[in-house]
Order: sequence, then C-alpha cells, then structure tokens
Amino acid sequence: MPTEKTHQKVVASFIELLETHRIEEITYAAIADNAGVKIEVVRACCNGKLDLLAAFMREIDQKVLKERDPDLMDETPRDRLFDVLMCRLDLMEPHREAIRNLRRTVVKDPALAMHMHKLVTRSMKWMLVAAGIEEFGLRNVGMSNALALGFERLVRVWLEDDAPGHPKVMVAVDDMLANGEKWMGRACRVEKVAAPFIEGLGRLCQRPLRPKGQSTPPSAAANGGAEASP
Repeated sequence: MPTEKTHQKVVASFIELLETHRIEEITYAAIADNAGVKIEVVRACCNGKLDLLAAFMREIDQKVLKERDPDLMDETPRDRLFDVLMCRLDLMEPHREAIRNLRRTVVKDPALAMHMHKLVTRSMKWMLVAAGIEEFGLRNVGMSNALALGFERLVRVWLEDDAPGHPKVMVAVDDMLANGEKWMGRACRVEKVAAPFIEGLGRLCQRPLRPKGQSTPPSAAANGGAEASP
C-alpha cells in the first residue's frame, strides 16, 4: 500500500494539473507522471478523481482544525465561524486557479455538482466543529447543508474578488452568517412547535405491530385476554 507521503504527492499532482486543465481533461497517466510514480500507484491511492477531490478537501479541513485558536472560544458563535471560514479561504488561496477550473465544470455537470455539494457539506460539518458548534441528528444535517449552500455562493465571490484582503468576501461572509442566524432562529421556533408531534410519532413507531385481524395486543392474548377484562 502507498505511504501517506505518496498519497499526498498524488493528490498534490492532481490539484496542480487542475490549475491548468479541466477535471475531465486530466488523465490518470498525467497524474502519475506529474507525481513521479507509476500509474498503478495512483490506482492504489484512489478509486478515481472524485476520491482525490475528497482527499484534497479533507487536507484543508485538517489544516483549519490544526490552526484552530482555543482563545476564539470566548467569542460569539458567529464570530468564531467567521474566523474559521476566512481561515479556510486563506488556505484555499494557493489553489485558487484549480478551484476556478473545477467550478467551470461543476456548473455544467449536475452529477459532479451533486457530488461536490456532498463533499462541501461534509467539510462544513468540520468547520462547525472548528468553531465549537457541534450538533447532532437533523439539526446537524440542516446546519451543515445550509452552511454548505452559503459557502458555495461565497466561493463565487471569492473567485471574483482580487482586491487585497478580499473586502467583498468579508462582507459576504458577514451577510451569510447574519442570514444564517435568522434561519436558525426560525428553525428553533419550528423545532419547539414540532417537538411534541415528533415525540408522539416516535412512541407510535415503537409500539409493536398487531397481526392482521387481532383486536387485542399480543401480551393480552397470551394472558387469555385478562388485560382486556373489566
């Protein structure tokens, strides 16, 4: 099996090629040649280009988590998430052209767009973790997906903002998080209203099913109908 260093070399080779080529133009032979490895090593490292994209995004996730500042935990959740997202964009900066080329294909390929949204959603879950915001279940799914949609729009602004410090990006991040706070407020209110109904549905789903035509619960039938007697 390839070492972690070899795997990283293959991922880096793919991203480097993506800076000057569309993803559909990049061959596995080119990835191997650019990485200085045999093509069978590329196969051992991944199942395909989508795996290499996932590995690249995972590397960015890990770098953001590594740079996480414990002192940020004293700030508001909104401020923490702002810093985390700006950190992620800073780490993406060296790969700006690769991301630009990838997006050119994404906007024309619905299947790739769906897969990329899945990858971005997974990464946004970890960005919430980096910001000290950890949820579970449907709440986690909703927050991760909403943040992913916002971040995908944010990347469009980032690619077009060439000014030093990316002032348009900073405004866009702030606006996105402000809208997110409003959305979460509405979601929390809906959650409180729906909680009794969801709890009742859960209890209903846990009740044992009765065989067709049986009017008494199995336990009552086993006791000779004693539970049903007056």
